[in-house]
Amino acid sequence: MSRLIFVEGFPGAGKSTTAQFLARQFARRGGRVRWIYEVEVPNPLVPSPPADGYESWEQFADRREARWRAFAAAAADEDVTVIPESALLQLPVFTMLRRNVDPSRIIALVNRLVAAISPLRPTLVYLARQNPEAAFRAIGESRGLVWLLPVIANSAGFAFIQARGLSGLDGLLAYWRAHADLCGEIVEHMDVRKLVLDVDTDTWAERRRRICDFVGVPHEEEPPQSPAELARMTGRYADGKREVTLEIIDGRLVARGIIWLASALLPVRRNVFDLESWPVRVSFDEDVTGQVRAFRCSGPPLAWSPPSGVFTRVA
Repeated sequence: MSRLIFVEGFPGAGKSTTAQFLARQFARRGGRVRWIYEVEVPNPLVPSPPADGYESWEQFADRREARWRAFAAAAADEDVTVIPESALLQLPVFTMLRRNVDPSRIIALVNRLVAAISPLRPTLVYLARQNPEAAFRAIGESRGLVWLLPVIANSAGFAFIQARGLSGLDGLLAYWRAHADLCGEIVEHMDVRKLVLDVDTDTWAERRRRICDFVGVPHEEEPPQSPAELARMTGRYADGKREVTLEIIDGRLVARGIIWLASALLPVRRNVFDLESWPVRVSFDEDVTGQVRAFRCSGPPLAWSPPSGVFTRVA
């Protein structure tokens, strides 16, 4: 039977980083593990909508529950640790609450999903934020206006915001406060084994240890990387459309320009890395002299276009 560990929490709380960290911990010990990224398509826990759209929220809930029951039945014969992020709370709550669906209907759906997956005896790691408004502002600062301005513009169409006569950043912050409150209420009463962590008061190192203890996997820090080995890969690379810079920061190889401002590269084996917090694998190509000449990105299909193809070193 598969082992199922849900990772949930407020945007920017570290769901992807945590899910990837756990997947790497299990994989390091030779176990089969499957990290299901939030916007991976197809997502085994998210059904395809009807060709002509959903007729009602009842139909939406029925199709979602049926998908989860099918997943549980298939996973019963597998020996793999499955780590979905955002599937249990973030996706259904965001889909429904921004359309101003009554919270009781959302709670009922999540309870149905928990019941559907109960044969796998799931566990939940929940990353909570005490101040959602401040947390969202911090996300905007770290990701920049290129990310924040389209998010604010898109939120103008939220029925939740329109129904309250709000707009702009004020409306968006009001939505995320309600979103966080609803998720917190659901988690409090959810009948699963769970670990709730306060992201605002503990450190990432503390969380890693507590999470490993909770799921029963030995905690192991990332192995140290040789500065000389990493230095081989530093420099500028381009794919004809954009340029990426690789540099060493605090002993880690960091990429600037692949997705956000900066993303660390986590070692897998020689010349192969995982992009931290993203389901993207970065593989370096070297010539016969051992000089790194290019790197390539690969990963599962996503709802948006992930980096792919070959980036060649710029002389």
